[in-house]
Amino acid sequence: MKKVFALLLCGALVVSLTSCSSNTTTSQQATYTAGTYTGSSAGHSSDVVVEAVFSDSAIESVTIDASGETESYGQAATEELVSQFLDAQSAEIDGVTGATETSDAAKRAMQQAIDQAMGTTSEEVATLTDGTYSAKASSYGTKGQMEGEVTISGGAITDIVITAESDSQTGQWFGVAQEKLIPRIIESQSLAVDSITGATTSSGAIKSIVAQAIEQAGGNPDDWYKEVEKKSDTVTLEDYDVIVVGLGGSGILSYIAAADEGASVFGIEAAGEIGGNSVSTYGPMVVNSENLNAKYNNGEDNLDPDDVYQTWLEYVGTDEKADIIYRTIYENGEIMDYYMDTFGFSFDGKAFGGESGYLASFVRPDWDKEWIVFTADEDNTKWYDLGPDKLWQFQNALDQAKAMNEKNDYQLELTADELIFDESGNVVGVHAVSYDGTQYEVYGKTVILATGGFLGNDEMMNEVFGSTINAVGDTVNKGAGIQMGISAGGATYALDTLPMVHISQIPNLIRDDSLTPEEKTVLTSLSLTTDVSALKEDGSFYQNLDDTGTSEGDSSELTVGIVYAPGFHYYNIYSQEDIDNIRTNGLSEAQAAAAPIALTSGGVVEAGTPIETIDKIMEVGIETKNVFKGTASQLASQLGMDEATTIASLGDDETVYYLVECAGYAYGTVGGLDIDANCNVLREDGTPIENLFAVGQDSEGVENAGGKPYTPWGGQAQMWMFVSGKIAGETAANYALAE
Repeated sequence: MKKVFALLLCGALVVSLTSCSSNTTTSQQATYTAGTYTGSSAGHSSDVVVEAVFSDSAIESVTIDASGETESYGQAATEELVSQFLDAQSAEIDGVTGATETSDAAKRAMQQAIDQAMGTTSEEVATLTDGTYSAKASSYGTKGQMEGEVTISGGAITDIVITAESDSQTGQWFGVAQEKLIPRIIESQSLAVDSITGATTSSGAIKSIVAQAIEQAGGNPDDWYKEVEKKSDTVTLEDYDVIVVGLGGSGILSYIAAADEGASVFGIEAAGEIGGNSVSTYGPMVVNSENLNAKYNNGEDNLDPDDVYQTWLEYVGTDEKADIIYRTIYENGEIMDYYMDTFGFSFDGKAFGGESGYLASFVRPDWDKEWIVFTADEDNTKWYDLGPDKLWQFQNALDQAKAMNEKNDYQLELTADELIFDESGNVVGVHAVSYDGTQYEVYGKTVILATGGFLGNDEMMNEVFGSTINAVGDTVNKGAGIQMGISAGGATYALDTLPMVHISQIPNLIRDDSLTPEEKTVLTSLSLTTDVSALKEDGSFYQNLDDTGTSEGDSSELTVGIVYAPGFHYYNIYSQEDIDNIRTNGLSEAQAAAAPIALTSGGVVEAGTPIETIDKIMEVGIETKNVFKGTASQLASQLGMDEATTIASLGDDETVYYLVECAGYAYGTVGGLDIDANCNVLREDGTPIENLFAVGQDSEGVENAGGKPYTPWGGQAQMWMFVSGKIAGETAANYALAE
C-alpha cells in the first residue's frame, strides 16, 4: 500500500505559561523595564530559547523553545521548567530530573532575559584557580558514570582526560566524541561548541565534567558558554558521477560498488564517524553464499530460496514488490560473495554463545542456518553490547574504494539538507552544511539516499505512528533522505511499517548512582516481566504475547523482543501487597528471568532473595518517571489515560497501585521511499526518477507491509543493506558513466 507523506517542516515545540496573580512579587527585589526579552543557550543537542514577558515588578510569562532537544527528555521538561521559573521569579530553579542539559540551558537563557530586563550586564568572568579537578557525569553507558580530570592552568582549560566510562561498551561513539570534542573545547575555551553528531550523549557528559571542574576552580560554568564563531563561506564541488548521502552501512556499500564500476564518488556523512547504526548489529541474513556455504555448510545451500520467497510474500500479503523481494533473496548469495571477494568483508557466525557458523532464524526453527555474524577483529575479541566491532571492515572497504579514483572523497560532520535542482526540476546535486558552518554545494549526475530512515525525527515519528520511540544507538537518522526524495517528487511505500524493536527496558534508563546495579536490575525486571497484568496507554488491559516472536493467530500480531503496544510501551501493574511481598520474598522466577538483551546495568538478582530496598527502588522509579503511583483516577490523570477505562481495568478507585513502564527500544524505522528493483526512487505515478536512488532504511518498506512489524526472520535489514547497496551503487554508476 502506498502512502503519500507530506514534506514535514521542523516546527518549534513551544511551551508558554502565564504567571498567576500570586506570583507578582519578584524574589529579586529589583525593578524591571517592562517588555519582552529573549535569551538563548546551548542545550543537549540544540539551542534552547527562552522568551520572557516582564512587568515593572514581575516575570509575567515565559515561553521555552526546546524543539531541537530530545522529545522524551528535553522537550518533555519544558512545561515544568516554565512553571519553576514563574514560581521562583528567577533563573535559580532546580530543573528537571533526566533533562539536566536542557534545564541548565534554559536557566542560562532565562538569566540572560532577566539581565536585559534589569538593564544589567553579567559580572566579569571569575578567574579560575589552577589545578586538576575531578568530576563525573551520567552518559550513554548503563554500567557506570563517566569520570574525568580537567586541568586548569593560567585560568584556562588546558587538558581534559576521561578516566572512566562505560559508553565504549555500546559502540564507537565515545571514542569519536573524545577525539573530536575535547580539542574543540580547549581551542575555543567554550562549552558552547556543538556536540559531535552521532555522539551527543557522550559529548554532553564531557561538557558536564568540564562545567563541574570550572565550578570547583571557583568559576561559574554559565560564563563559559561564549558563542563559537561559525564560518560563512560556500564550497562548490562539481562533476561527480555519484553522490552518496549517508555513510552508514548501506551508504558505504553503495559507495564502494559505484567506485568499483569506475564512477567518481563523493560521500556525505552527518556524524563524526562512518558506519551509522549498522555497526551496532550482529550481521545479515544470507541465502546461499558460495563462500559461506563452503566454509560452514560443507558446500551445501543453507536455505531453500523458493521457501524463503513464498514465506516472505505470504508475510507482506502482496506481490506488488515481488520483483524486489525476488532479487533480494535470489541475488543475495552472489552479492555477499562479491563484497567478501572484492572488499574483504568477513563473517564467522560467533554469537549468543554458539559455535562458528550460521545462526538460526528467530521465528522459523527449521531455518537453522539463516543468518551470519560479522567477524569482530583479527582475534574476534572486540565486541560491543550490541554486536561485534565491524567498523574496521567498513573503513577498510571505504579506503579501498576511495583509492580507486583520485577524485573519490567523502566528508564527515557534513549534513545534507536538500537536493539541488536545475531549472527543469532535475536533480543535479546536494546542498550540505558542515559542523563549522561552511556551506557545501556538491554537483553530480546521480544521488543515492542512504540516511537511515527517520527514527531520530520526533515530528515524523508522531506523524506516522502517533508517538516517538526510544532509540538504540545514535539518532542521526532524521528522515533527511526520505524528505529529499519527496522534494524530488518521490512517493513513499509502507512508511508505517513498525520500527525494528528488539529490546525492551524502562523508558528512562537510570545512569547515575541513585540505585545500585542490582537495584536497577530489580526495576528492569518489574518492567519486563510477563507474569503480571498490564495496561495500555489508554488504561485498558494489555495482553503480552510470546516474546519469542511467534503467534498462532494473525501474522500482524507477530513480534520480536517486545510486543508492539500502542505508543510502543505499556505499564505493568503492582499493588502495595505485591511490593510488600517482593520486600519479604524477593522476585518471582519469571521476574528474575526477565532481562533485556542489552542496555543492562550489570547487576544480577536471583529469584527468592528479599529486596529490602524495594521502597527506595520504587521512589527513584517515580522520580525518574519509570514508575507511577496512585489510585486509578490519579494514574489516569498522570498518564493521560481514559479515567473510566482505567478504573474499570483496576477494579476500583480506592486502591493505590504502582505502574512500572515497559518501553520498546528501536534500531531504526523501516518504511521509506518507494523504489523499483533497481533502487530508483519512484514518483506517485510509478515512473522512476532515473538519477535518484534510495537504499537501506530509506527504502526498506518495499520488503514489508504498513502497520506490521518488519520482516522478522533475523538479519533481514542487514541483508537489504548489502543487496540495495550493490544494486544502487552499480546502477547509479552505470547510468552516470553512460551520460
